[in-house]
Amino acid sequence: MTHSFYRSIVLVTFLLLWVTMSKVTTASETHGMNNLPLEFRLAFMTGHVKAGLELYRLGELDMAAPHLLHPVSETHKLERIGLEKFGFNSAPFIKVSEALKSQEAASEIEPLLQQSDANLYYVSQQVGGNPSDIINFLLDTIIDEYSIAVTGDKITDLGEYQDAYGFQVVIQSQAAALPDNQRNLLGSALADLEALWLDGPLPVENPTSVDDMVAAVQAIAQRLATQKPNSNGQ
Repeated sequence: MTHSFYRSIVLVTFLLLWVTMSKVTTASETHGMNNLPLEFRLAFMTGHVKAGLELYRLGELDMAAPHLLHPVSETHKLERIGLEKFGFNSAPFIKVSEALKSQEAASEIEPLLQQSDANLYYVSQQVGGNPSDIINFLLDTIIDEYSIAVTGDKITDLGEYQDAYGFQVVIQSQAAALPDNQRNLLGSALADLEALWLDGPLPVENPTSVDDMVAAVQAIAQRLATQKPNSNGQ
């Protein structure tokens, strides 16, 4: 099976799932996003953007597009409520979306991609939040999304598979803000988690099983829980 053929099948499948699951997605965002702390909503949106930026740089523009809609689309507006006062700027993301539509290569707009990424990092620094809590939220979200993404030994929802990948990227950056003792304790477990996406956000024939993903997530959560009593004093 050629890469282009496989990509076409993936895109058709994604579009069908998007149509059939749109009500579920909207309900989740309407009721769930309203109740999430600002730092959790930001981490959630950032995970989508991280996946989208990497896919864009890998030349997978069609795959990147839905992930990069989160900072600009009306559908995902609840994720962004309250972020502007912390410095969120939608302008670079709008330009990225326009570049996607015109099929511009990532190499042609790399400064714009970096600007988009940097803006979310800046906002995260302004919003703050407890890194341990944000990591635990993202760990739970990875399980939710990966459990949808993989059925048996196959990827059945590529978008969710890529979302989960993006969330682990955010976990890695949040871990950098942990106290030294926590960060050192998590080091190998975080590396193990990252390695479970066998080719980054790209689809693979034999993805990591849901059971293995759950075990890796639980290993990180358990290590975080072990250190929680000391986290404020380090």
